[in-house]
Amino acid sequence: MLLFSCICFIVVAEDPKVHLGKLKRFSLRELQVATDSFSNKNILGRGRFGKVYKGSLVDGSLVAVKRLKEERTPGGEL
Repeated sequence: MLLFSCICFIVVAEDPKVHLGKLKRFSLRELQVATDSFSNKNILGRGRFGKVYKGSLVDGSLVAVKRLKEERTPGGEL
C-alpha cells in the first residue's frame, strides 16, 4: 500500500479569491519531474475531471497529482 504525503495541484491562474493558507504551491515543471512528464505508467486512477498520477518530489516525498481536464476542449487536459 502506498502512502502519500500530499496531494498536489497546480494553480493555473492566480485568483485573489482563492486562499491556500499553508498549502504549498508547485510549479508545472516540479510536477512534470515528479510524475515523469505525467507518464501513463504513473496513472493511479481516472475520474470525470482528470487523471491522478503518482510521483516523487526531489526530496523523496511520494505524491498524488490530479491533472484536471481543460473545460474548453472536449476531453482535453491542461
